Amino acid sequence: MPIQPKNRFCAEFLFRALSRFNFRRRQECSTILRWLDARPGEAVLDVGCGDGYYDSLVAGAGAGVLGVDIHPRWLPFAQRYYSGERSEFVMMDAEEMNLPGRVFDKVMSLCVVEHFQRDEKVLQNISRVLKPGGRLVFSADSLSNPGISAAERARHRRRYAVNTFYDAKMIGAKLARAGFTIEKTRYILSSPFALALVRVSWMLDDLPGWLAPVRLLGYLCLWALQRLDAPLTKEAAGGLTLLVQARKIG
Repeated sequence: MPIQPKNRFCAEFLFRALSRFNFRRRQECSTILRWLDARPGEAVLDVGCGDGYYDSLVAGAGAGVLGVDIHPRWLPFAQRYYSGERSEFVMMDAEEMNLPGRVFDKVMSLCVVEHFQRDEKVLQNISRVLKPGGRLVFSADSLSNPGISAAERARHRRRYAVNTFYDAKMIGAKLARAGFTIEKTRYILSSPFALALVRVSWMLDDLPGWLAPVRLLGYLCLWALQRLDAPLTKEAAGGLTLLVQARKIG
């Protein structure tokens, strides 16, 4: 039986809660939030806020957070479940951001930059709304693992609507042109073991909708297995995802 409108948000809330076990996002999101280091009284902008869950954590730390997105499904979800005294969500295209200048202490973005056609325009907009010395933390698809083939990169690009894959050198040049200096970068999901788990996750993503329970069970298993990769992970020259912390100059 189709989900009725009055029950749709409840079903989506459960789905999104279970999606936190997507192991590809676990390390990425926890690290970015740690680098953000949101403090009480700070103003934080989230570019591509999605369903608003991570913004609720920022607001829980005492910061005020504005989430912007254009997703017609997840933005209403964020507005319904996570809007509050310190959190607000609005429909806005980051490539055409019409916010006042120099109003935010920090900006975050979780695996969104790679989807923009004009990524440098987005970075310029972020620079404009940040206060001098403000912090930018974000993650982006890299797929720079030595074991990833060109065919896998092309398939990932089509499957997830990715425009650009980033490495530290490329993003450094783009950030410099937007008025930022990089403070640190880190690749994650870089070991052969992690890549094997990623390949299984891609197969799970391709399962039809009626096999959603199988996909969920598979992701729970991958989430548990990925914890074994921590002792094997070292500083790497490439990985599935690139994490970046930068500061606005001047």
